[in-house]
Formats: sequence, C-alpha cells, structure tokens
Amino acid sequence: MATDKGHNNLLHEHEEEGDEEPWLISYADMMTLLFGFFVLMYVFASAKSGDAEKVREGLAKSFGGTYVPPYEELAEQLAQQAEDHPLVNLIDLQQPKDGMEITFRSNLLFDSGSADLRPDVKKTMGMIAKLISKNVNDAEIFVSGHTDDAPISTSRFPSNWELSTSRAASVVREFIESGYDPKMMVAVGYAETRPAYPNRDDKGIPLKENREKNRRVVIKVVAPGLIKQPDKVQKPDGQMGAAGAANKEPAQN
Repeated sequence: MATDKGHNNLLHEHEEEGDEEPWLISYADMMTLLFGFFVLMYVFASAKSGDAEKVREGLAKSFGGTYVPPYEELAEQLAQQAEDHPLVNLIDLQQPKDGMEITFRSNLLFDSGSADLRPDVKKTMGMIAKLISKNVNDAEIFVSGHTDDAPISTSRFPSNWELSTSRAASVVREFIESGYDPKMMVAVGYAETRPAYPNRDDKGIPLKENREKNRRVVIKVVAPGLIKQPDKVQKPDGQMGAAGAANKEPAQN
C-alpha cells in the first residue's frame, strides 16, 4: 500500500509539472516575440533612410509579401489623380536612385515673366503635397526653378536668378500652406545654368522647343536626412550659439 501511495504521489507531482509546461512554452514564445519586436524597432530607429527601406523590403520578402517602393506607389497614386487634376497628365516623372523628380514646364504653372502660381494650379499642388506626405514618411522636398538663356530685366526680376528662385519659392509656399512641414523643404533657383536641353544650336540660333523645356520647376522628393538643419539659431541680440561662434571667421582689417 505504501508503495502504491508513493507511486501515486510521484504521478501527481509529474502531472503538476506537466501542467506547467504549456504555460512556460507560451511565456517563452511571448518573450521571443517581444525581443524580436524591439530589435526591429531599434533597427528602424537607427538605420539610415535608404537602409530602412531595405529592411522593409527584406521583411516583406521573408514573410512572403510583396514590397512596393514608396516612390513607385506615389507615382501610381499621382496617375490616378489625372481625372480630377488634368495637369498631372503633363508632368514628367523620373525616379533617380535617391528619390523621385516631378517636373513641370513653367508655362503650366506661371504666366510669362511671373512667379505667381495660377489659381487652378494651387489645388493640384496641394494634392501632390498630401500624396507625398502619405506615401513617403518624413520626405524632404527640394524645389528648383530653371529658366532658359533669354535674359529678363524687370523691377521685380532683374535677372533669371530672381525669377527662377521666386518660382521655386512659390511652389514651396503652396506646399506649406497645404500643411507640409517647412523644415522639410528647400527652394533654390538655378537661372539658366542647368539646362536640360541645349538652348541654341551650333550656330548660336535659339531653339524654341528646347527653351520651353528648359523653363521648368522640378520637385524632388527624397528620403529624410539630406536637409542639414543648423546646429544653433542666432539669438535676437546678435550673439551666436556655441557652434556658430566657433565657425565665425575673424574680421578682416
């Protein structure tokens, strides 16, 4: 009887141990998943923008999914807006390695010699700003204005430098008014210094069609990290922060 009782006690203890095993396995699985989750969070937080996209691509392939680069999805969604925004049919889309370029001919956006966006264009610019924000996380946007080599001289625009820069700034201003973060935007004018096509033939005769193509505004969308923010902001009294003071050149006598 004592033997049977001892045997029953051993069986009871074994059953209790067995009852605990599923709980331990579930707990171990949960800890493993949590560890993997935090590793992924660390990778996304510390990786550079281009590396983060590579991580997303690798994860999609590992789990049998399909990876769609953010710029391709942006281009597809832009094309879907053509019915409501006919201007989309007239833009040129390019996808260089570091982002996406949306090119408008200037005559689609501005009147001749003007840097004021046409009223019917502003709605399209707002739509583009929202699509970029939706598809590319924290995208930085470089807007560049370009002219042909025909000189301009007005009270507002003494040269093509002022005209090209003002046109880029008008596009940036419209993006900001649509809710885009101004810290993520840059406006720059190149005047006639970066033509996409020759403005003149070998004999120096102007090429009208090429000039029209060279008068353009380019919206370049890139991943975050390329726009360098200043380390210190100049104080109201004219004094600089530590970084500014260290880089300030001595006055020349």
